[in-house]
Amino acid sequence: MSGPDTHEPHAPDGDALGDDRQDGSEHRSVADLRRSALAQDALLFCVAFTAGASVVLLARLLGGAADPDLWTVGRSDDLLLGGLVAGELFLVWNNGWRQGVRGHSIGKHREGLLVVRPGTARPTGAPRGLLRGLTAALLLDLAVAAIPIGLPTVLRRFTPEAWHVGAAAYVAVLLLLVPLLVGLRRGVLDRVAGTEVVRAVGADAVTSDPRRRALVVLDLVGLAGVLAVCAAHLSFVWPLIWRWPGLL
Repeated sequence: MSGPDTHEPHAPDGDALGDDRQDGSEHRSVADLRRSALAQDALLFCVAFTAGASVVLLARLLGGAADPDLWTVGRSDDLLLGGLVAGELFLVWNNGWRQGVRGHSIGKHREGLLVVRPGTARPTGAPRGLLRGLTAALLLDLAVAAIPIGLPTVLRRFTPEAWHVGAAAYVAVLLLLVPLLVGLRRGVLDRVAGTEVVRAVGADAVTSDPRRRALVVLDLVGLAGVLAVCAAHLSFVWPLIWRWPGLL
């Protein structure tokens, strides 16, 4: 989930791509395709988030927590944290291991992009892929802490209070967003893993149409789930937001 890459290698013809690229992606820059791939990976992150939050909720219900006090701030924190843990594990797999071994995340495959080591046109392998994925998960977890409503994060929950540095959250936001917004050729994750993003070629350059349709359904499910969990959390913190000055 690093910043966009404006590196434009020689674009192969339609036959070499293995498809006709009827969606017009051959006319879009790698930077534009990468932004689109990031958005699609984010939607799949939402699917994992929804699954994690659902597991936490189901565990509470099966554990006899089906009482009127179920939706408390503490328990909605658990839902958010469960979703975030699942989402970050998905991030490590999708944008880490899978990208290192196969050369693309699910989102990049949908857009016909490939993550390679410069000068080789080959995937980086699992170790560098995992390094990229773990770095992405760390930056995301730190960035969530920058949202000013006290959202739970993995690092906040499982590390000592003395380790919590507020400025780190804003640094993480800048590292994630600046390459995306200004169109740097290589983002921070590319530099950490020693990679670049190019157009994929060959018969498996892009996701097949049946898989695309299935992924769209997953996108909608994941988005709906995240909105539901966030709405439950906001329903409790919203009254506190208006009282915030008096609580200081």
